[in-house]
Amino acid sequence: MKLSLDRAERSVSFSVPRRIYSDDALRIAAHVFSSRVEVYHEESKTAHSLTLVARRRDLDEAALEALGGEFLNELLNQQYRFAVARLNRKVADVIAAQTLLSARGGEDAPAPAEDSPEVKAEVERLMKAAAEEIKRTMPKRIPPQGAPIPPEAHAR
Repeated sequence: MKLSLDRAERSVSFSVPRRIYSDDALRIAAHVFSSRVEVYHEESKTAHSLTLVARRRDLDEAALEALGGEFLNELLNQQYRFAVARLNRKVADVIAAQTLLSARGGEDAPAPAEDSPEVKAEVERLMKAAAEEIKRTMPKRIPPQGAPIPPEAHAR
C-alpha cells in the first residue's frame, strides 16, 4: 500500500480496493477517527481514494505515516467484523428463533390471557416512564452536519 504524505497539508493519501472494503466499513472507520482526522473520500469503479487531514499541526512524516497505518488497520477491523457477522448470521438467526419460541412457551403455547386491569395499568405506567425518559434524554437541538471543507481549501 503506497501512502502519499504531505507534511505541509498534514495529510496522508492512499487508495484501497472497493472489492475488499465496503462503503459501510469505510464510513465506520472514518467515524472512529473523526476526532483525529478529517477524512475525504472519492470513489472510482475499482477503488476508494482517501485523504486523511490530521487535526494536530505538529505531526512529522513518521507520525503521518503511522496515522495512515492506524486508519488502514481500523478499516480492516471494520471489514472483518462485517465478514464475521455474515458468517455467523444463520447461527444467530436460529438462536434468536429458538429463544423467542421458548419464551412464548414452545410450539404449542397457550392462548394469551385477557389483560387484567392490573396488567393494563402496569403497561400504561411503563409507557409513560419510557416517554418521559425519551423526552429527558433527547437533544433539544441537533446542530447541522455540513460537509467537511475539501483539502484544497486549506491551502488558501
